[in-house]
Amino acid sequence: MQRDIDAATKTRERLSAQIVEFEQAITRHAAAAKQAALTGDDADLDRAEAALRAAQDRSATLKAALSEVDEQLAGLERNKAEMLDRKVRTETAAEIELLARKLTEVGAVFNSTTARLSEHTRHAVPIVYDALGLDNFMAICRADVPATLELVSKLLRAHADAVLDGRAPAKLPRPDKASAPAAAQPPKEPHFKYQPIKAMAQ
Repeated sequence: MQRDIDAATKTRERLSAQIVEFEQAITRHAAAAKQAALTGDDADLDRAEAALRAAQDRSATLKAALSEVDEQLAGLERNKAEMLDRKVRTETAAEIELLARKLTEVGAVFNSTTARLSEHTRHAVPIVYDALGLDNFMAICRADVPATLELVSKLLRAHADAVLDGRAPAKLPRPDKASAPAAAQPPKEPHFKYQPIKAMAQ
């Protein structure tokens, strides 16, 4: 593909240079024809007009050829861009699929660990009150995480399909650290102080 583009580009440059050359020749022959007409030299006028017509015909032919080469070059560039776009989209879809698989893989480990940890927190609750919050959190994880992971994986694969058929951008958005919300700042020291109020004598 690139070889064809390079060849078409060289042809375009050659034709452009020839057109400039013959446009200059047209100017020269037109001036010569005008001068011959002014001096009344019919022989010189015939030669100048013949040369002028030849230069005009050659320039028109070269311009037509240049127009065709421009169309060919535009088509080649368009095909190259489409091939590159397909390549990027295929790579992006593969990256999304890998992410979905990793989520499923790590999620399975997480769910297994959560189930085991939940067994221990359940036994710890009757002994330590503070274990109740952790046990509740484990219950929420066991109830919600598997279904949520499945949903996210399905949505990721749907997005990969959209990337491949052109409904979604070819490249994935990347997390922007600069856009992460800043942590809350601690409250500043107040500019006033509380003073104890002394009891007033009755």
